[in-house]
Amino acid sequence: MANGEAQQRRERQDHFSRLMFGSFPSRTTGEREDQGSGAEPPLLPNIDFMKLFENVNTLADSWQQLKPLVKKITSLVDLLKK
Repeated sequence: MANGEAQQRRERQDHFSRLMFGSFPSRTTGEREDQGSGAEPPLLPNIDFMKLFENVNTLADSWQQLKPLVKKITSLVDLLKK
């Protein structure tokens, strides 16, 4: 019992994880929900993958067009540093 209490206390004090991922769900609540539902929720909601790939392609094309400008700006900044 003491080991379990120490782990719960450590989880409550883990401020970084709480900041990044939100508050920790209680273990007893999570177990009850899993047993009560009977079916697993879908891992991914309805995602239009074609639209996603089009957007990624557009971003890649934009980056390729901006790459020479970024190189010029970087060299200018390097000159200003000296």
